[in-house]
This record gives sequence, C-alpha cells and structure tokens, in this order.
Amino acid sequence: MTKKIFLFTSIVLSILCVSCELKDFDFQDDPSQLTPEDVSPDFLLNEVQYQFQLIMREHVRNTDDIMRYEAMTDSYSDVVSDDVLNLEWSSLYSMRINDKILQELAASNEDLKFHSAMSKLLTGYATATMVDYVGDIPFSEALQGLSSPNPKTDDSVVIYDSVLMDIDDAIADLNVATVKPFTDLYFKGDTQKWINFARSLKLKMLLQTRLVNANFSSVPNIVNEINNLIASGVTTTGAGDFQFSYSTEISPDGRHFYFERGYSTNGMFEYISNYFMYMLKDSKDEPDPRLRYYVYRQSDTDPVATGFIICTGNPDYDYCYVGDLYSGIDHGDERTGRADRFLRTIYGLYPGGGAFDADNFVTAVESPNLGGAGILPLLSASYVKFLMAESALTLGTTGDPAVLLEEGIRLSMDKVLNFSPVDPAFAATTTDVDNYVAEVMASYANAASDAEKLDIIITESYLAGFGNSIAAYNAYRRTGYPSNIQEPVDNVSIPFPRTFLYPKEAINANTSLNQKTTTVKVFWDNNPDGFIK
Repeated sequence: MTKKIFLFTSIVLSILCVSCELKDFDFQDDPSQLTPEDVSPDFLLNEVQYQFQLIMREHVRNTDDIMRYEAMTDSYSDVVSDDVLNLEWSSLYSMRINDKILQELAASNEDLKFHSAMSKLLTGYATATMVDYVGDIPFSEALQGLSSPNPKTDDSVVIYDSVLMDIDDAIADLNVATVKPFTDLYFKGDTQKWINFARSLKLKMLLQTRLVNANFSSVPNIVNEINNLIASGVTTTGAGDFQFSYSTEISPDGRHFYFERGYSTNGMFEYISNYFMYMLKDSKDEPDPRLRYYVYRQSDTDPVATGFIICTGNPDYDYCYVGDLYSGIDHGDERTGRADRFLRTIYGLYPGGGAFDADNFVTAVESPNLGGAGILPLLSASYVKFLMAESALTLGTTGDPAVLLEEGIRLSMDKVLNFSPVDPAFAATTTDVDNYVAEVMASYANAASDAEKLDIIITESYLAGFGNSIAAYNAYRRTGYPSNIQEPVDNVSIPFPRTFLYPKEAINANTSLNQKTTTVKVFWDNNPDGFIK
C-alpha cells in the first residue's frame, strides 16, 4: 500500500514540478494547473523519502562489484560508463525540486519544521553522495526552469559547504519542531534519532575531507567541529541506525534488491566475490561469525567436480575457489556464462532478507528465507564508530581508536547475528565473537605504524559494511584500504574509477555540462594517480 501511495505521489509531483518550472509568472495563475500550495506537505515528504532510498539503493548496486562484494564480471570502464547514473541523476534533481517546494511551504508555516528538516537531511545526503561519485554538479543554477536551461556546475567544496549548513539548519528546526510528519520511513518521528543522525552525517562528511583541509565557510576547524559533534551526541547504538527497511511485498515489489537478484526461479545471474568470501572465511584464524548470515550456499556439489571452475592452477587467479562449497568468481574475471546459477553462493540472510546458511544445501527458492524483508544500511552505529576510530587515529579527535574499533565490530556483530532467529545449531556464539574481536585487537596492538592500524580499521569497516558499498568506495579512495584488496584478473591496465562518468542523458540535455574521464578525482581525494587498483 505504501509503495502504491508513493507511485501515485510521483505522478502527481511530476505534473506539479513541470507546472512550476514552466509557468510564466508574468501572467495570472492558470486555475487548471497545480501550484505548490495545492500539494500536501506530507505527500511531498513521502516522495523525498522514497526518492532518497531509490538513489542510494542504485548507488549501492553500481558499486558492489567494483568494491568486491559482488564479483565484477567486466571491466571498470563498463561498470562506470555514461549510462550507469541516469536514474540516480534524474531522481536527485526531481528530489531537489520536491525539497525546494517543501522548503518554500515551510518558510511560512511553523508546523512544517520537522518536514523541512527531514527533507533537508535526505536531500543533502543524496546530493553529497552524487558529488562523491562524479565531482562537480549543477547546483546553484539548477532548478531555475527556463531562466537557466543549461545550468553550470558548482565547485564541489561549495556544494559540500551548502549541505553542511543545511544540516545545521535541520538540527535547529528539529530542536523546536512540534508537529511530526504523517509518515517517517526511517525513525518513525523520533526527534532525537534524527538529530543524532544529522550530527553523524556531518561527521562523516567532515572526515571524508580530512586529506585536503577543505575551506568550508561554515566549519573553520574540522577537528573542533568533529569533537563538538561527538560531545553533542551521534549515533552510537543500533536502535539509532539509519536504514531503509524492505518488505515481502511482491506486487508492487518491495523486496530487497539482493533478494530479487538471488531468489528468482531463474537463479542468480551475478556472483559473490571470491575475495569477499575469502576475507570472511580464511583471512583470520577462525571464520567470521557473520559468514553464514552474509552468504548462502545453494548446493553441496563440489563446484570443481562440476567443471564450472576452470581457473584451477592458473596463477592469474588469487582465489579461483575458496573451498567449503563457497562458489564465486575472482574480481574482474570475464569468463562467465556458466550453467551454475543454482549451484553458486548467493546473498544470505543479512542484509537482503534471504536465507541463513544452516547447511541446507537447497536452492534459493526452496530455502527457508525472509522473503526479501531486508534493510539498506546507510549510517549505522557501527559505521559511525569506525569513522570515529579513523578520525581519532588520523586527526587526534575525541576517543581511543582501539576502543572505538572494538565497539564498531561488536555493534556490527550484534546487528547481524540478531537480525532474525536462526538455527541455533549453526548460529554464531558469544565465544565466536569474542575470539574474533580478540584476534583483531591483538593485530591492532601489534601494528608497527599508524598506517597499519588504519588498514585494520578500514578493513573491519569494510567487512561490517556489507550492503553499503558507498561507504567502502569512499573509504577506499580516501585511504587505499583494505590493502590486500584483489586486483582485477582481466583488463588490469584500466585504472580504478576515481569517479563515475556524468550520465549521458544529462550531457545531452545540458550544453554546459562536459564529460570527463573516470580518472578525475573528487575534491577530497588528493591521493596520487594509480593509488588504488
């Protein structure tokens, strides 16, 4: 029902937004046309909320393979081509139009402060994410209709600064708001959770810029500001995790996109990355307690014996097959097309709402699963702890990085291992978690340098961040970690995409927007060319 409301709202708002942009304000309003005053603020906010998760979901889809969660089965130039971000781009500017109308309504209505704050935060998050993916985008001249049909790009630092100021404004509005929106898909009207999320979002953005000492007019001292945010209160418990929840609804489809990919009667066409499964299964003395929750084995047939694993003994492959029936492929291997869709390892219980691996060894569609009722984890307490650990280590901000690292790991374990009841015979135990944590913390204590310590922090953030490859993509460009991340099997000369290309539809529609290369870096990435693979 909720998705049907959103679909209806999208249609209404599409008419509204076109009307608002094309109307000639030198004449009287046409009574047959909708105006901002005619639309419900709750409906506007519903659409902003829905567009936000759509944009972030698609960014995760686009980045899962280049960040080695899902196996990349083509080249970097293919996965970041100019047709990849068309939906995200158009949805972002549609979202910004809706936000603009909502802010105009809120300017003269004190009862809309909560609406305004939510919209600013979601729109700002989506806008900053697009900057992280492509760099400079049309901003100040955008959404002006016929007065600016070909808006020029703004400097990314200026856009970040504007979003940071919007976050401050949103926090101020939330502190005095008295009327809650009709629908809040993220925190169900909990003011404090929204405020903590807002501070966490600001912390994330500021830490992201730590390499370049960005000249923000709103933040003269990043270290002081991060300390102030932590002291004021950020997201530190799982109850405050910022995420979008999916359902088991099939028509219209409200299921998690991992479930859609892996639990079809046609089988799974993608592959889980061998690197990711190696990191979970073999990179430490004992398997990661999250392994059976993250991925699911459909078959107990030895994949080597089937003849589908054709890389055995080939030195170009780092893993080929990681063993124990975990069947995927290596990063950048283009030798696909195998008839093993019901044999390969697929997405599991967390975060996609699939099956827990209790040695069932039945196909996805036959498995006991959650029917797609998963989550899109975007700014969780564990992620915030890893950000704080990185900040404490590299900038000297509040907290002990070792303590924050352990807290981040334990928060992730608690969330994943309690996502849904599972077969107790195969469930991870407290001892499993304690042993894992002890090994990581021993490695951290024995690290010879801060660089090695940072590698451990980012690697643990990477493993905890399954389902949010946006965070991993940003961290990889910012730090170069995990340091052992697998390089492509094929097309090794094609550089890792420091940014995505502008979408083709945007280039065709805007004569001021010129295409760039994928080696162009976002403003906060001052690492050298060839820094990452």
